[in-house]
Amino acid sequence: MNKAFCREPDADIPPRCPQCGGEGAAVGSATLQAHLLPAAQGLLGDPAYFCPTDSCPVAYYDLWERSIPVAEACGLFWPKDPAGPLCTCHGLTCDDVDLDIAEGKPARVREAVRRAGLPGAECATRSADGRPCTARVQRYFLRRRAAGG
Repeated sequence: MNKAFCREPDADIPPRCPQCGGEGAAVGSATLQAHLLPAAQGLLGDPAYFCPTDSCPVAYYDLWERSIPVAEACGLFWPKDPAGPLCTCHGLTCDDVDLDIAEGKPARVREAVRRAGLPGAECATRSADGRPCTARVQRYFLRRRAAGG
């Protein structure tokens, strides 16, 4: 086939989830080790990606469109796991945020955000997407506060 008709992949565009088409977040091997059940270990190539789409049944995938479903992952956070915590590093839950809103003081939220910014937060392994929970916690807080007020 003539090379003029072949398109090289665009390196600037992050790979998309093979199930939902959502833009993935690259994760390291330490994150995969911490969040995949033993049967799923080693099934993905490097690099691997976390699918951040709330309702998508895929947790992780790779460039070859191989994927690991949410059911074969562990320690996922809300909303990927509706019963999971908002912050897997420090244990902040949706109920904690709801209490902050009811009390009119976001003390638990502020503490979790503060602790997520500390050097020893271990977000790369404890958080399923390898990132601090700050944006996720703030997103949930603002949604709940808007819904309640």
